[in-house]
Amino acid sequence: GGCPKSGTTLLLSLLDGHPQLAVLPEETHFLEQRGDYSALGSYQAKLRGLLEQSGLRLLGEGKRARTGWSGEAPSADLRDYSGFDHQRFVRLAAYAAEQPWMSDSLLFSETVRAYAMTIGSNWRDCIRWVEKSTCNELCPEILFGLFPAAKLIQVVRDPRAVFASRKKRLLNLSGCYTKAHRLVRGWNRSSGQISKLMKRGDQYLVIRYEDLVLAPRQSLERACRFAGIEFLPELFTTTRAGREWQGNSSFHNAFSGISGQAVNHWKSDLTENEVWWVEMHCREGMQFAGYPLQTDGRFSVTRWLKRL
Repeated sequence: GGCPKSGTTLLLSLLDGHPQLAVLPEETHFLEQRGDYSALGSYQAKLRGLLEQSGLRLLGEGKRARTGWSGEAPSADLRDYSGFDHQRFVRLAAYAAEQPWMSDSLLFSETVRAYAMTIGSNWRDCIRWVEKSTCNELCPEILFGLFPAAKLIQVVRDPRAVFASRKKRLLNLSGCYTKAHRLVRGWNRSSGQISKLMKRGDQYLVIRYEDLVLAPRQSLERACRFAGIEFLPELFTTTRAGREWQGNSSFHNAFSGISGQAVNHWKSDLTENEVWWVEMHCREGMQFAGYPLQTDGRFSVTRWLKRL
C-alpha cells in the first residue's frame, strides 16, 4: 500500500515476475471497501462486485485495458490483456464462491488463485500472493483480521514529488488543480500510519520510493527477506501480468525497468511557494520519513495569502 503516486505500482511490477509469488496486476480496494462487500447478501454477489467494480474488470478488456479509473489523463501505463482467458478466470472464481466452506478471506484468496491458474502460474509453489491498492496501509485491522499471517509493505515518497506528479496529472486532465489541499491530505494520512504499523514488527516493512529507484538491489533484498522469498534477477524486470510494463509516469515519459528520473522532478515543476505549502502541511511526516525541508516549513501569513 501507499499514497497514490508513491511508487506502489513500480514495486508491484518488480514483484510480478517472481515465481514464488502470485501477483494480482490490478487494484481491488477490497480492504478499503470491506463494509460495502459485507452488506451484500451472498458470496456470489460479493464476487460479482469484486470482478466488475474493481480494477479486476480491466482483465476482460483485452488490448483496451488502460491505467486506473475512467476519466484519467492518458499515460504510459498501458497494458495488454488480450491473451488472458477472462472467461476461465471468472468460471474458476465463481466455482469457489459457490462452495459451502466459503468466507470473506477465502473469497479473495480463491480469486487470486483463479487468476494465477488462468495465467499458467504454478500456484502450488507460490509462497505468497500479492495485492496492491492505494490505501491498503490505512486498513491494517481489516487486513490482519482477514489474513492473520499477512505482511504489509508500505511505499512512501517525498510529498513534494507526489504533489508535483498529481499536479501534472490534473493539469493534463483539466488544465487546473484547484483542489490542492487534497494532494497533501492523503500523504499525511498515509505517512501517519508508519509509526503505528512499525509496532507490528516483522509484519510490516516501509520502503522509500527514492531508495527503490536509486538503490534497487538493497531495497528488493529487504523486500525478499521480509516476504520469505528468494532474491532473483527477475526482480529487476518490470512486468504486469507477465508482460513488459513501461511505467505510469504523469509526465508521459515511458521508461523500461527501474528509473530514477522522476525523483527530482518536483524541484523544477513546483514554485517556491508550492514547496513551502507542501512542507508546511507535511513537515512532521517528512522529518519522520527522512525528507529534509527546503524551506523552514513554518506558517507565514504573507505566503498563505498568495494563491497557488
